[in-house]
Amino acid sequence: MTENNDLIKIEKKNSLLKKSLKAATTKEGAGTISGAAVGGWLGSSMGIVALGTGIAGTLPVAAVGGLIGYLGVKAFKNNKNKK
Repeated sequence: MTENNDLIKIEKKNSLLKKSLKAATTKEGAGTISGAAVGGWLGSSMGIVALGTGIAGTLPVAAVGGLIGYLGVKAFKNNKNKK
């Protein structure tokens, strides 16, 4: 019985991995990943300070970079579809 449950768990993990890889191989996924990588690289050398607290800028700037990369790919993709 436990052997069957283990197989189900493995199939679910593979399914999640397959879905993640499928999403990352789209143009939008590649734009998001590259934008987040560039944003993380730029944000690694800065900090964000407000009201006496401070955090590293890596994660927030990477999130913004990912959003910019995603929206940039969507804008160029829609532009090509209209022509």
